Amino acid sequence: MTKPAEARTSRQIIWDAIQEMAALGHTITRKTLQEVTGLTYHIVDDHVSRFVDEDGTLRRVLDGVFELVKGYDAPRPVSITDLDDGQTIIEVGDQEMRLWPREVRKLAQRLSGDAQQLATLQLQHDVALATQGLQLEFRGVQREMSARIKEQDETIKRLEMQLAQRPVQAALI
Repeated sequence: MTKPAEARTSRQIIWDAIQEMAALGHTITRKTLQEVTGLTYHIVDDHVSRFVDEDGTLRRVLDGVFELVKGYDAPRPVSITDLDDGQTIIEVGDQEMRLWPREVRKLAQRLSGDAQQLATLQLQHDVALATQGLQLEFRGVQREMSARIKEQDETIKRLEMQLAQRPVQAALI
């Protein structure tokens, strides 16, 4: 049974937000937690510190960035075998399922959403890495261009000073 929103503690609100973000594959940041929960940074930071230091349910990746520490068991071995009669045997650990082609198609339809979500998460990760690389490269070029502009400005000022020190030549008539 779900508690009414009013009865939930700030700790529960933050924990629910963390679990939802982790389930959706979103990055868990203190800023996002503050925005999602509507709680102050002080309250968010206090509870997140407890999740990290006391409970061990969160791990600090970077300053202000966290990941959920998952307590999954070791994955069981999975095997899929196609038989000559059209059946497919799916074995997970010590459990076995024998499926006909129609059942396999239904199962594939159900799992295709999970596969698509995984592909989307991987794409988001790859795009984020590429974007970060481009941003770093762009900042480097910006610094280089700023240094060149500063150098050119200094050269212009130096040349203007030299020009101001030269006597003005009378126009040739």
